[in-house]
Amino acid sequence: MSTPTTYAPAKQFVGIANEVAQGTPVDMTATLLLDSFKPKDQPKFLEDKAWRGAMGTDSFAQIPGVATSDLDLGGPVFLDGLGYLLRNIMGDLSVTGTSTGSGGTTLSASAAAGATTISTAATIPDGTVVQIGTGATAEVFTTGTPTGSGPYTIPLSTPSGGLVYSHASSQPVQPVTGPYTYAWALLNSGTGQPISHTLTHMLGPTATSGARQYPGACFSEMGFKWNSESDLFTFDAKATSWPSVPLGSAPVANPGSVAPIPSWRMAVGIAGPASGGTLISTVTDGEISMKREINPYFTGNGVQTPYIIQRAGLTVEGKLNFVAADESPLLYMLNNTQPQLQLLISNGLSGLNAGSVQFDFAKAAFVEAEPDGSKTAVEYSNSFKAVLNTTNAGGSGSYSPCKISVTCNIAPGTY
Repeated sequence: MSTPTTYAPAKQFVGIANEVAQGTPVDMTATLLLDSFKPKDQPKFLEDKAWRGAMGTDSFAQIPGVATSDLDLGGPVFLDGLGYLLRNIMGDLSVTGTSTGSGGTTLSASAAAGATTISTAATIPDGTVVQIGTGATAEVFTTGTPTGSGPYTIPLSTPSGGLVYSHASSQPVQPVTGPYTYAWALLNSGTGQPISHTLTHMLGPTATSGARQYPGACFSEMGFKWNSESDLFTFDAKATSWPSVPLGSAPVANPGSVAPIPSWRMAVGIAGPASGGTLISTVTDGEISMKREINPYFTGNGVQTPYIIQRAGLTVEGKLNFVAADESPLLYMLNNTQPQLQLLISNGLSGLNAGSVQFDFAKAAFVEAEPDGSKTAVEYSNSFKAVLNTTNAGGSGSYSPCKISVTCNIAPGTY
């Protein structure tokens, strides 16, 4: 008697990779550690209901129309994978490293966006990881073999593609190491369209590879939740992609070693950073919700897949629940103070293992504050909306509702 063919869901995994062209699938380069992934192909069927003299109201034909896929995913936040999703929904990225404390120099000439070499006052050895610039336009590269006798021409070997931002002469060029801090803001330059991704789902039934790919994925929602008493720091997200395609050969899971973070490590700062005199120690739990309008466009080009999945505006809002020490949560709303809000969750480690996620809102408008006297201590449940501002804007300028920074030891160019 032969054994029936079945597939164990426990063996499934999800991979992700940056796309060069939206909708063109690429092999996974990283494993997303999830505990929920629900893909759904969404072909549209066009019905032929033209009268034929029959006493039926069903269609006489179901004709294939256009197609997309919907993706619903979530799980604990792992710092090494979070950056892919943030870049997809926000777009603007700056990178800073941890200074080595030596070998620093400056640009001896301005450098344009797209440049694959820089000119420096002092030479930099081949294979050095350097940070060019500071703040919202900082970026990190590994150098190639220098040439010249001063000023020196320094190739930017990796990541490929050259500088993302332009840099003025005399900006610092500093050797750095990990951990690195990746800061995401709303992309406002060019077309305003962030990168898209291919998600690979290894589930089992697909012939040959056991996996299907979902190319062109664009995220429309991303939420974060924490509860100090009971939960890990978690996320959930929704995306729309091209319809799935079978993968030719079996993918291999390559999960990282970074651990998720318990919610009790979340620190909240109001009217200042989440430290010192502006640290608020009474927040029990909360959430942040990011929503981005997206729309697949279809054209008469002979294919069922989208011409583009277009990203439009981004909105960010959240909730905080307080144990009432005073009326401050209520007064944030009544006085419309729109204070600075910072949320910082860290893994508590040091050196290359140090990791954190930091949410910065230069202006948080508290729009609801509901007192709750039904529990063992009086509580307030507050809702806030992010206010667009220039303080949180990235290198692409203009305005951003917030800035989200992730510190981890992942090589620059990964996201």
